[in-house]
Amino acid sequence: MNAAVFARTGIRARATVGATPLRSGAYHWTNDNGKNIPFSTKNKPALAVKVVAYLGTGFALPFVSAYWQHYKAGRV
Repeated sequence: MNAAVFARTGIRARATVGATPLRSGAYHWTNDNGKNIPFSTKNKPALAVKVVAYLGTGFALPFVSAYWQHYKAGRV
């Protein structure tokens, strides 16, 4: 049993010679509020308008498309 353990440790040692260990300090991101999203949250009214426009478009799209299908069929 000991021979098998020693053989495996030698294989592991050779396998990790060329590999560089991952370090936690390789990259640094600041932990500031609003820095991890691709838009600004400083102007609250502008953010509210953008969010309502984005979500409102997604919510209204099925209703607009249903209206358009009924309009093409001549039922409106």
